[in-house]
Amino acid sequence: MKKSVVDVVERSAEAVGGSWKVYSGPSVEGCGDGVEDKARYVYIMERSGSTGDKPAEDVKAMAKFWDGEGIATTAYKSGGADPLLGMRGKGGPITTIAFNAYPERYSITAVSACADGNVRDLLKDE
Repeated sequence: MKKSVVDVVERSAEAVGGSWKVYSGPSVEGCGDGVEDKARYVYIMERSGSTGDKPAEDVKAMAKFWDGEGIATTAYKSGGADPLLGMRGKGGPITTIAFNAYPERYSITAVSACADGNVRDLLKDE
């Protein structure tokens, strides 16, 4: 569970290229309010953004990579004259994953599937 979420985020970063760093995680959390026997991992990486046509090209590259991983993709585009671009995905080795290709900052955030495990015990192991 932890390994799969880290692996897919790090390989996603490689697919787009650039100098990525860990922003958060992998952190363990419960799979719902008051649930102590089910856990999931969240992992976030980020890098400086890009300008010009590069964000659109990077979104296409991410979609191609995720499709190859069995992750169903949906493109994201904010409103306005200069929309922010991104990609959302689900399936494959993770529950959800998001790629934001914003000019100031790129980010990839993934959440693993829920599995048996006591959150407190897993936190002690970190």
